[in-house]
Amino acid sequence: MLSRSKHALRGVISEYAQAIHAFSRSARLFLVALGIQSFGIGILVTVFSIYVKSAGLSEAVVGDVEGSLALAAAAVCLLAPPLIAVFGYRRLLVAAAVLYGVARLGQAGAPEVGALLAFGALYGSGDGVMQAAPVSFLAENSKPFERSHLYTADLFVRVACSMVGGLVGGLLPYLFSGMLGEVDAYRATVAVAGVLLFSSAVPLLMIKEKLSHPRHAFARYLETARTFRSWGHVGRLLVPQVLISLGAGLIIPFLSLYLKQHLGATIGEVGFIQGVSALAMGVAALAAPTLGRKLGFVKATVFAETASLPFLAAIPFVTSLPLAALVFWFRSAFMNMSWPTWNQYTMEHVPSRERPIVAGSVSFGFSIAFLVGCAVGGRLMAYSYTLPYAIATGLYAAGALATWLMLRHHQDPPTWVEAT
Repeated sequence: MLSRSKHALRGVISEYAQAIHAFSRSARLFLVALGIQSFGIGILVTVFSIYVKSAGLSEAVVGDVEGSLALAAAAVCLLAPPLIAVFGYRRLLVAAAVLYGVARLGQAGAPEVGALLAFGALYGSGDGVMQAAPVSFLAENSKPFERSHLYTADLFVRVACSMVGGLVGGLLPYLFSGMLGEVDAYRATVAVAGVLLFSSAVPLLMIKEKLSHPRHAFARYLETARTFRSWGHVGRLLVPQVLISLGAGLIIPFLSLYLKQHLGATIGEVGFIQGVSALAMGVAALAAPTLGRKLGFVKATVFAETASLPFLAAIPFVTSLPLAALVFWFRSAFMNMSWPTWNQYTMEHVPSRERPIVAGSVSFGFSIAFLVGCAVGGRLMAYSYTLPYAIATGLYAAGALATWLMLRHHQDPPTWVEAT
């Protein structure tokens, strides 16, 4: 048994080593930038909602800030396909990094409702690019045999760097508190995250991309939009994604507040729990290619989503912080295990020229649903920290069921896509 386990582990390591060696230069540079961004975002995940609350604002404001972000992201997702066609991926990704950094620095400088909402919308403009562009960018900069591993690397980089960011987000307020008050210590921590996000533009500037004349590129986009054949695929993706996004909006922006306000965690404990939660996602994601091969993309996704439900349902009933941490970690690991297989399924069922439209359309639907969830979740959290989790559990369960019902007869790409 032990010998077989070691052999299997060596096989997985060798498989990933070969795939990583085959990654293109553009894909590697993108992963570097993504790591820097995820580090900054990990800091924000730990401190931002607590920063808003400590500034004397309510949970509803936290939800509204996330909602303004989601609204702007949704608009950009809808515009992303023609923007990608005209300006290319590199310029848009660099612009997103700059918007990320400026927005968070602005929020650190002005903890007032109007400024937080305005800079939230600015951040959302960058986030819309980072939602709509990476999936198709990585598909365009990879070969089919390495794609599953590239999407897994994408998720692993996100969560590994988010883990470190979460831990740092729990430590920095302690370090700054020796020189600053509580609110200013959180402001300084948010500012550090903003600088990191801004600096992620550097590796993105090094990506090389061949662009056609903007007029010709836009003409090709219009032709692709006119002859677009993947609306059925988009619809089948949107139904489960909207349900899950609604549930995520109810709880995700408020996880740190839940730990601190409801369970009494310190900021250091919040950072540790958020950091290990990201690590659990990354470790679980390593199994995605194997799980996808054995079960198929759709079954692997449904398995991961269903396995997370008992842990999500248990959260409102857990009053012990250590036990709550374990429940959070298992929920995160299972729920996000399917990310690489889902992204691969999304892109391999459409021809290359239609990928930006598919990615933008699905991201648009996800952002709008997340906006609604954030707005409702912020107001529910002001009255009860546990009720949103019960509602989210039902929405996640409906999303898993919808994934199976909508996609089970569409495991393989249509023949016309293969011919294209």
